[in-house]
Amino acid sequence: MKKSIVLSFVILVLGCASHKETNKLASKINCDRSFYFAYDERSDFEDFQYEGIPTYGDSKFPDFKQAFIKSIQELDEDTEMSLEFVESNMLPSISSTFARVRIEDIRVKAGISSGVLEVDLLYQMEGEKIHLTGKNKMHVAFTKKGSLYKALKNGHYLFISSICSR
Repeated sequence: MKKSIVLSFVILVLGCASHKETNKLASKINCDRSFYFAYDERSDFEDFQYEGIPTYGDSKFPDFKQAFIKSIQELDEDTEMSLEFVESNMLPSISSTFARVRIEDIRVKAGISSGVLEVDLLYQMEGEKIHLTGKNKMHVAFTKKGSLYKALKNGHYLFISSICSR
């Protein structure tokens, strides 16, 4: 009994590893820009696609826009920068970066005891498009809502770090 409790605890802690890694890396970004993200409503038409071993159970289908907003808010808390969700395309200042973001594909790649949720994202800025894939590792059990916002958060981190490293 004790072994199964300890094993379950270790698996749950390891399941958060990719999300914790994103949080750790985001806290180290040093960038003097403000970022504004708008949600592309075409994202609402995407669906979860499954690859690998069949998954069991069915968690509640997430509200993509709310998961998108939560991912930005949490990443904002993890960094020293200003990150905001906006409904419009207007830039508040010249030192700001505005991107309209569209979810293009969502994949769950399931294995025996773990899986990865991948979200293909298109960041559209004035005169430039950037394609990135946000990822979130999962172990044993996961929800679509929890994994989606974490994968989106990872994608936003990748976008910000690519812009700030220019």
